[in-house]
Amino acid sequence: MPEARRNQAPALELKEVFYSSGDYLILDDIRVLFPAGQCSVILGQAGSGKSSLLKAAAGLVIPQRGQILVAGQRLLNFNFRQEQDFRASSGFVFQDSALWQDTTILNNVAMPLRVHNPKLDQKTVYNTVSAILRKVGYSEDMMLRPADLSTGEQKLVSIARAIVHEPALLLMDDPVSALDEDAADHISSILEELKKKGTTIVIATNNSELAYRHADNLGVIKNGRILAFGCYDDVLGKVEFALSGSMARLLARGKRSGCADHLPDIDNPEIMESPQAGQRSTT
Repeated sequence: MPEARRNQAPALELKEVFYSSGDYLILDDIRVLFPAGQCSVILGQAGSGKSSLLKAAAGLVIPQRGQILVAGQRLLNFNFRQEQDFRASSGFVFQDSALWQDTTILNNVAMPLRVHNPKLDQKTVYNTVSAILRKVGYSEDMMLRPADLSTGEQKLVSIARAIVHEPALLLMDDPVSALDEDAADHISSILEELKKKGTTIVIATNNSELAYRHADNLGVIKNGRILAFGCYDDVLGKVEFALSGSMARLLARGKRSGCADHLPDIDNPEIMESPQAGQRSTT
């Protein structure tokens, strides 16, 4: 591995992040780093905290304690210009798609272009949106509204919106949920293209196929705590009990071809010893 890459700051890092809502502790002492130019997948069941982790990493929810670092800089200390630059260089796919219901598909997908590159003329915006929608597999009229689409079509539109401005950092919450097998395979092909371009990708999911196909780094979250995080092959097999379904399916497939980079593994022996350890209410 080139020395420059070894010394490169992580694209994102969460340090001692705690986040709660009311009496519920959602993220508990999260410590994880996401290397630049790689795909990191966080596996977790419903209620494990994986969606909240992703939103905290993007600055969409504010933790009560801890730090979120973007290329070594504290996100919560960004001034207006720095935050705008971060938004312009990142994309986010929401689990529920989170499309604006009162406007067209064209305007939904065009939003990042209009906000971050307002000098683009309308013809360029239209052509760019049309091309990215075709790329993700959306074939309906761009003048429709989200309510006119199926859940799967809405997810395709949300992915198009997240990548239309070619972000260097892409965060995706269950990107293939609600998609049929063909559409999911199509999105997987797009993820491979993005990886080849050096896009940093962070995915929160419980989909073992997505993890197997794309994860350079694998993490497991349970009850708001990271049980392990590191190179895919290093993590595989460490936390057999943590995910009854997805982890077992990955274990059945076995290891892959090894790790290109060595990450500082994150694990908690106390949690690893017992599936009952550290349980708490989460959302």
